[in-house]
Amino acid sequence: MKNRLNIATIVSCSLVIVIFAVMFFVTPDKIMSQKENRTLTQTPSFSIDQLFSGEYTAELAMYISDQFPARDEFVSAKAYSELALGKRENNGVIYAENDILIARDEIKDNRLNENLQTIKEFSDATGAKVCVAVLPRTVDIFAEYLPNTYPTENDKKLWQDYYTQAKQNNLTAPNLYDDLCEGNNYYHTDHHYNIYGAYDTYSMLGNLLSYTPKELSYFKAEKVSSNFCGTSMRTSGFYLAPKDVITLLRYDGDGDYTITADGKEIQMYDTSRLVDTDQYAVFLGGNHARVDIKKGEGRPKLLVIRDSFADSIAPFLAMHYDLIMLDLRYFTDNVQQIVASENASQVLILESMSEFATTKNISYLKRGIDQ
Repeated sequence: MKNRLNIATIVSCSLVIVIFAVMFFVTPDKIMSQKENRTLTQTPSFSIDQLFSGEYTAELAMYISDQFPARDEFVSAKAYSELALGKRENNGVIYAENDILIARDEIKDNRLNENLQTIKEFSDATGAKVCVAVLPRTVDIFAEYLPNTYPTENDKKLWQDYYTQAKQNNLTAPNLYDDLCEGNNYYHTDHHYNIYGAYDTYSMLGNLLSYTPKELSYFKAEKVSSNFCGTSMRTSGFYLAPKDVITLLRYDGDGDYTITADGKEIQMYDTSRLVDTDQYAVFLGGNHARVDIKKGEGRPKLLVIRDSFADSIAPFLAMHYDLIMLDLRYFTDNVQQIVASENASQVLILESMSEFATTKNISYLKRGIDQ
């Protein structure tokens, strides 16, 4: 009887392995993970040098992990098994108090000084008035809900270094950190601020960019989704956590702008994206290299160097300026030439600390300095 049980166990396990192996080889590779909003590892190229250096086996392991059949289901199962064992973290996302999902964001070798120096050179070369608005991360906003063992002192030092270095470079860098850390300004399942965080940022930038912000009562709140699963939820697999609500702050005339993204006409709010995995793309339809927002003639122009946080603040800024929005992750042309040709006397650099402290793309602002 015992031998039969052992044989049945071996056969069952072998059958499962064979089934998943067959599924792995017959299922076409996926290019993109919609849940995690990232590009998946593709089949690594083989060479003897890469094999002996360990690069090939490392890439192969990542490829198998990314392309494994039913990967999302296994990630979720792992997440909740970790919770059951008392470990409140999976795939670099912490399941914090109040059902808040916080991406672990430990920035070690940062590029703050290099990027700030580049911006200073860019400002001097163009003569444009530059405002550097760096936004907190969820790990900053929800610090009080983190486990006691999380090293928050590293994050405090990161911000201290940023403000010190910005001052040393004589750059206008408003403190958005303190105000945004108060109130309910960020999603609980995503790394972005919500519409009220975007509004508060718009309000705080008014004096520096020379516009008078509209009062909150000027806008009409419109809830467009109550089941938003942000990137932290999708990455971690904690799908049973409460979903977020996406609200828009609408105003008369917010549909009257002429908006193009990389030469293609788009809308300020793309509600068709609310059926997609990444519902945050309701703002301007997602990531683009260049977005132009215009209305009428003779309005001042604001050049925005941005990441995806700028998508939800764009409707507010568009009340005061024609906008030229460049995402340097995708836009690689001469930015200084755009400042001159478009007569953009003001430049807003609006990025999250996660992006700003690590990106090498700010170096694209130098194009023109050395030419």
